[in-house]
Amino acid sequence: MRLAARAHSVSGSKTSGTRNKAEALRAQGVEIINFAAGELDLAPPAEVLRALHTAADGDTHRYTDTAGLPALRTALAERISRLSAVPYEAGEVIVTTGAKHGLHLAALALLDPGDQALVPNPGWGTFAAQIRIAGGEPVAVDTSDTGFVPDVDRLEALRTPRTRMLVLNTPNNPTGAVCPPEQLARIAAWAVAHRVWIVFDECYGELVLPGVTHAHPAALVPEARELTIGIGSFSKSFAVTGWRAGHVHGPRPLIDVLKNLQSHTASNVTSVVQHALLPAARGELDGFTAQARDILARRHARVAEALTTIGHIRPAATPQGAFYYFLDVRQVLGRKIGGVPVPDTDTLTGVLMEQARIAVTPGTAFGAEGFVRLSYAIAEDRIAEGLDALREVMTHVE
Repeated sequence: MRLAARAHSVSGSKTSGTRNKAEALRAQGVEIINFAAGELDLAPPAEVLRALHTAADGDTHRYTDTAGLPALRTALAERISRLSAVPYEAGEVIVTTGAKHGLHLAALALLDPGDQALVPNPGWGTFAAQIRIAGGEPVAVDTSDTGFVPDVDRLEALRTPRTRMLVLNTPNNPTGAVCPPEQLARIAAWAVAHRVWIVFDECYGELVLPGVTHAHPAALVPEARELTIGIGSFSKSFAVTGWRAGHVHGPRPLIDVLKNLQSHTASNVTSVVQHALLPAARGELDGFTAQARDILARRHARVAEALTTIGHIRPAATPQGAFYYFLDVRQVLGRKIGGVPVPDTDTLTGVLMEQARIAVTPGTAFGAEGFVRLSYAIAEDRIAEGLDALREVMTHVE
């Protein structure tokens, strides 16, 4: 019974389920346009691949320091300091097996059984699952009417003596919302006043649209530095999602705890991967990320224009970062598409896969029935083809 209860409370990701369905259809020879992708379609920078081959040919096949290669931690500290405008030292950075593992370690370090963690909703389902795994209680913070960023009054209304931390993901997955600096400053000041940790997931922090500012809590409220855990990733900015390399920065006592936890869970991030990512950490490949931002801005505009011509579906908000559109599909629910009843969002995503040959992620994966996430991290010709198919299918809503 205990295992069954645990399995129910931390069920598998629906984003993975969508991906698996699409792969099953492709195995049958059915071509699917994958708007469910949570990763750039770009090839990694050539310099990273060369560094990977060089590392693989060298003497790099042994354990590293649990917290990561000293050179990599030093480079990351300098990079994080530059991007955040908050000074960090190498001892305040740990390299983790993907940002997801960093988030998991943070939850384990901060939460005792029964502690509460505030989690904006809609949001990435892994946040709540990891909090439960750590013995904590996730408390959903509705952001649907506040621009998909937390409202301080709402945070305060939900705060209890057991509130230990706030998860803040900006740019946000699934909505693409970026927390404005003035709002972030209010959140940081609230956290300092009530001694609430900010788990600051900025994995998409380098992928914002032109003119949009991504800020760090401690740059706006210096006192927040000792209560902020920054979660970063190489995956999104350098197109190496499969390499599973992330990093965490924060106060040194906490980083030391994370190091101890990592020593008993993953030992260290793959040594060859750490060596290969040194050029990226040193800032030598920032041109690649700048190019990715330009490409994503064009794709964003392409999707925005196409959506104005598609019936029954509208953006829940205009995304400012990451590479997602969060679409309101509530007008479709309870109706039929091509004669097929569509009672809920999960059914809708299946219908779209069958009739339009496109894969999108149901909003239920993010705690939001009546919405779907559409990723524009795919080639522009595929975007155009997929949106044409979506437009056609939406003409058959009854």
